[in-house]
Amino acid sequence: MHTFGQLPKNFTQIPIYFDILATTALDEFAEVFSNAVLRSLSNTESAWKGFLKKLSALRPGLSFDQLTGEPRISLDIRNEQDTVLTMDLIFDLLSRKKQSFVLAIDEFQQIASYPEKNVEARLRSYVQRFSNISYIFSGSKKHMLAEMFSQPSRPFFNSTELMFLDLIERDSYFPFIRMHFSNKGKSIDDEALKCIEGYTGLHTFYVQFLCNRLYSSFKKVTEKEVHATMRTILHENEPIYANYLNLLTTNQYRTLRAIALEGMVEKHTSGEFLSAHNLGAASSVSQAVLSLRGKEFIHDDAGRLSVQDKFFAQWIRSK
Repeated sequence: MHTFGQLPKNFTQIPIYFDILATTALDEFAEVFSNAVLRSLSNTESAWKGFLKKLSALRPGLSFDQLTGEPRISLDIRNEQDTVLTMDLIFDLLSRKKQSFVLAIDEFQQIASYPEKNVEARLRSYVQRFSNISYIFSGSKKHMLAEMFSQPSRPFFNSTELMFLDLIERDSYFPFIRMHFSNKGKSIDDEALKCIEGYTGLHTFYVQFLCNRLYSSFKKVTEKEVHATMRTILHENEPIYANYLNLLTTNQYRTLRAIALEGMVEKHTSGEFLSAHNLGAASSVSQAVLSLRGKEFIHDDAGRLSVQDKFFAQWIRSK
């Protein structure tokens, strides 16, 4: 979205972005998709009516979002045939335009959980069919996307160029943070920056969250201010973190705590790791890791395990 917002005025392709994380089936995908196209192509009442006319077979309704004021259409999709018709109509509409498009679908791995059969194959057929549309498939579950695009048995195999967005290096991040502080006559020292790195692992959400608090509260930031602000954040979120524990068995929590204390674990069944944290049998720890991964409490990066929520990890360590 940031990239789309920075495009030069002479950029010829029209960007269309939509997030499908909240969708549970292909009919919901189709409705979210149609609304994204409506927002990108239509900015007048006559244009909206023209768009609705093209979807008239689906008995569309037009309303306006109370928060954003943007137009929103609802489609009367009753069966799989209506879903296919919706997709056909929207892609046909885009293909008939003189312009070309960049279609960015966020949390794309969600389609793997749809109940309909052959969803990936159906979407791949649209990708192959229309030459004036380019695609960006993005998502937060790297392993699911990697499987979708790298396994020969999957319809999207070798259909894209893969790009993994890794952590931002400190040599880039630290000057960026300093710049924003200094632009408003504020300062942040080297020890404070290293402290921020220790708390966040340089994961962008947590860096932005912590730095926003520091920027809002202090003119000069040292290690002392970072520690104090982190304690405040953990205290504010304690009811949430305490509730997390209700979702875990004793074995799962003990395993999670061990991973949090280590920061990063590469061999979770090694004797050294098991004995250091008094975890018991390797089989029970493996089962706990499987459950924690499924509940998204831990992140698995090619076998390297860490707690997904970096602030939650800090809260566990503080206890």
